[in-house]
Amino acid sequence: IWIIARRETAATFDSPIAYIAATVFLVATGLMFFFGIDGSTDFFEARQATLRPLFDSAPWVLAVILPAVTMRLVSEEKKSGTLELLVTLPVSDLTIVLGKLIGATGFLLVALGLTLVFPALVMVVGEPDMGAIIGGYFGLLLIGITFLALGLMTSTLTENQIVAFILGLLLCVFFWTATDALIRLAFERPPSALLLLTFKNQFGAFAKGVVDLRNVVYFASVIAVAVVGSTYSLKSRNWK
Repeated sequence: IWIIARRETAATFDSPIAYIAATVFLVATGLMFFFGIDGSTDFFEARQATLRPLFDSAPWVLAVILPAVTMRLVSEEKKSGTLELLVTLPVSDLTIVLGKLIGATGFLLVALGLTLVFPALVMVVGEPDMGAIIGGYFGLLLIGITFLALGLMTSTLTENQIVAFILGLLLCVFFWTATDALIRLAFERPPSALLLLTFKNQFGAFAKGVVDLRNVVYFASVIAVAVVGSTYSLKSRNWK
């Protein structure tokens, strides 16, 4: 797993897509954080030493850029024919999937690391709650890995990277926004238990700096389902 992860991390940063995606993430989150261009309360309006505007807006950006990172993970291997070589090695399909997911997580860590400039600036002008900052970043890491797992799953379905990107984008955006909107559209008073199934509501606690084990288990379960789906998608080559 570690060998495959290192290979994928190196391959990711050998591509200009990684640098473009990281730049877009930093610029977009910065604009949303300081100026609220997505309609949310910006840092200056809040008049508080808090990173809440960042945690509210960052998942939107992650839902868009992470499928661009994962689109090549398996689809490129299929198109170039290197997947056949990879599966002949003494590794299981699950090992391949986990290695690629961990490798893509390397990009996520770098992207989140770039945003540490924001809490540094906030500390200059005030005294933010460090517990809330740590909880928020942990939540961004969890939902980021979830988006990566979903994007990886779509990458196993096709050898066309553009198709993999579009499918991954639609899947991530759907789970982040559409599920909540559809539930509220279907029910005049949505059951609280049903609302808890949506990504946005599960992430809400992290955005407030609250780390709840139930939210962690929820995202871990989604990641596990996506990993299993990716593994069976790879195994499907033996059914043809």
